[in-house]
Amino acid sequence: MWTPKTGMNLWRFLGLLLLCLLWISGDGGTSGVVLLLFLIIMALARWRFDLPDWSVLIDQGACLLAIFYWPPAVFGLALPLFESILSGQLWLGLPGVIMLFVFAEFSLPLLAVLSHAALSGWAIRGWAAETKKYRQEADCQRRDRYELESLRDELLFANVDAARSAQLAERNRIAQDLHDEVGHELTSAVLALQAFARLWEEGDPQAGEMFVQAQKRLNNSAFYLRETVHNMKPVTGLGIQRLQYVCDQLTACMLDFQVYGNTEVIPVHFWGVLESSLKEALTNVARHAQASKVDVTLDVNPNIVRLSVRDNGKGKGGDGHGIGIRNLRQRARAVGGSISIDGSAGYQLICVLPMDEQ
Repeated sequence: MWTPKTGMNLWRFLGLLLLCLLWISGDGGTSGVVLLLFLIIMALARWRFDLPDWSVLIDQGACLLAIFYWPPAVFGLALPLFESILSGQLWLGLPGVIMLFVFAEFSLPLLAVLSHAALSGWAIRGWAAETKKYRQEADCQRRDRYELESLRDELLFANVDAARSAQLAERNRIAQDLHDEVGHELTSAVLALQAFARLWEEGDPQAGEMFVQAQKRLNNSAFYLRETVHNMKPVTGLGIQRLQYVCDQLTACMLDFQVYGNTEVIPVHFWGVLESSLKEALTNVARHAQASKVDVTLDVNPNIVRLSVRDNGKGKGGDGHGIGIRNLRQRARAVGGSISIDGSAGYQLICVLPMDEQ
């Protein structure tokens, strides 16, 4: 995979290869070998370590010193020029260029090599900056995604805790009602029956009164027990029954409610999002749409749950930026889903919730 680091090392290798070819084609002698070895060592050091920017001055000094013994060493100034532009410190390459005009003979090939070094350094520097920016954006997106996933998990756990707390509170209420009402009446009935048994054995005429009192206590116990059981049962059913109940409340226009798939596989915490979405859509239809018919479709498949509410009105059900829609979108995103609004032909609200993490 090509990276800015790969481009830097490749250009350094090509620059050193050019100097090697010049040394081989001419009589570089010992000074040429020493310069090549020194530049190779510096290139390897830059490859393995982050050398300070001023280290290019050492390369320039070595090249300028070698010019007096091996004139083609002037082409080696392309390497420190490339490094200075690559680091963004252009002034570090100026000493070598100035000394080049003073001590060396300028030529068209030399100009081409130096220009190529400058342009390559500028291009790779821009490449590295864009790559860094892209990685930072990718890191930000990854961090945001992790935060959303963490928020979704927290909301799911909060829903589970709220459901558990509500369940415990309801159990405590039922236990308290049974203890305070039914338990008290049953205890009184048992005591009345015990008194009746003793009075009956003794032939006391008050035995009949005790029997009537025990019967009254038992009737009260049965009444309180029925009331407690009745209070435990919700007014409307849960799940699909609740959606049907919401649809039945719309009297402004005709409504067609269709269900496809097995609704029993829908997670419990999804029904709150679906019910809120249906209520918001039908409220907008009743207030703004001026529609004569509404089509409500709930489609359940192994991958997603899709609720669609569409009317044949004038498309005035809202632009999707109201408080209600924003709250719905937050709740849908908390479970990995989405809410979309379309007002081009009538008004349509679509709620899509994923059945699995994929």
